[in-house]
Amino acid sequence: MLDKIIGAVLSNALGGSSNNAQNSSMITDVLGSLLKNQGGMEGVFNQLQKSGLDDLLNSWIGTGKNQPLNPNQVNDVFGEETLSNVAQQAGVETSQAQDILSQALPQIIDMLTPNGREGGVSTDSLAQQAQRAQQDDGFGLDDLIGGALGGIFGQQGQSSASQTQSSQGGLGDLLGQILNQPTQTSQTQEPSQNNDLARDIGSVLNGFFK
Repeated sequence: MLDKIIGAVLSNALGGSSNNAQNSSMITDVLGSLLKNQGGMEGVFNQLQKSGLDDLLNSWIGTGKNQPLNPNQVNDVFGEETLSNVAQQAGVETSQAQDILSQALPQIIDMLTPNGREGGVSTDSLAQQAQRAQQDDGFGLDDLIGGALGGIFGQQGQSSASQTQSSQGGLGDLLGQILNQPTQTSQTQEPSQNNDLARDIGSVLNGFFK
């Protein structure tokens, strides 16, 4: 259920409506399928680097403007067979999977490295985007997610949020644990290498997709 948040946040950040269940669900399904296919974010980073797209990857990690990834490059990076499998698993056309990944990959990597290599992987920006998306459009889990995010930002959750968290078996607490868990790269002052960043980004996303 938490994987829906990633789709909603990305949809909202990319200019769509997080309340558009179909759009959010497609993003969730395509990104989740790719991560599973590649063995996690480490595999995604590896393919990007093998394809000579280090400059693009560095721009997403850095604090400057993201260089765009176009759908044809997505095909070059992961190959037709992989994208066909990802699309089939997600229940979309291959061209749709290419379009989604060309936007979602730069966005999620950028969002989880808000301070560049020096800051490592941090969920602060993701939590802020999740709160914004929840306030703007909701996730269909409004009370639960609103209460959890309210706790993260030191706000007083509504009583309905507390009741929903209790009735949903601590799902709100689980979200809070994911967003509040410090990553290894955020604990060092040294610029983080790609392998370490990929590991930590994967660890955060695994909390949503497991």
